[in-house]
Amino acid sequence: MVVEQEMAEIYPPTSEDLSEYLPETDCGKCGFESCLDFAEAVLTARKDVGTCPEIDDEFAKLVERIAALKKEPIPYDIMMAQVPCELIEINEPDENAPLLITSNFRETVTIMRAILEQTGARVFLLPTFTHGYSVDNAVHERMFKALEVWKAIQENHVSEKTLKQRMIIPGMAESEKNAIRQLTRWDVMVGPVSGFLTPLFLWENDLWF
Repeated sequence: MVVEQEMAEIYPPTSEDLSEYLPETDCGKCGFESCLDFAEAVLTARKDVGTCPEIDDEFAKLVERIAALKKEPIPYDIMMAQVPCELIEINEPDENAPLLITSNFRETVTIMRAILEQTGARVFLLPTFTHGYSVDNAVHERMFKALEVWKAIQENHVSEKTLKQRMIIPGMAESEKNAIRQLTRWDVMVGPVSGFLTPLFLWENDLWF
């Protein structure tokens, strides 16, 4: 008997998610009635994002790279596989690059690393100890802790790498923002729920170097 493999959610971007980074003028110049419809066409490869006259070429290329990323779900049988909580330098970041916080679930780190490397983002990526839980499960199980974020920053001497003292936590972990800020004394920004949209979040917030 064939047993269907259960898969874990990786939160690929939706048309609603992507449309938040588009002009949202609903001008119709792209051939669609709304930016939401246009976003859906981009994500399903029915339309080139460059057909929007309000988007510059560099941003369009960034969106195209995101749309082209692999977004297969994760099998449950590899859940809780862990990686060390060691700082990862993506695309040769300099001292102005932001720090991205994630869980230490192996597949989360693998996916985030691929997203950032393939889109050209220059950042520091720091897995923090969550017992191998993915971010959503870690938050639900109260394993995404400010203390672990602080410990990872201290143990990796992150303050010596970046001057900004600014980190971005996953959108799923928004409830931990104040605790992390108070303990680390860093500026804490809440990123998107979908990690695939992190490059657009960086762009929108002038954190793209």
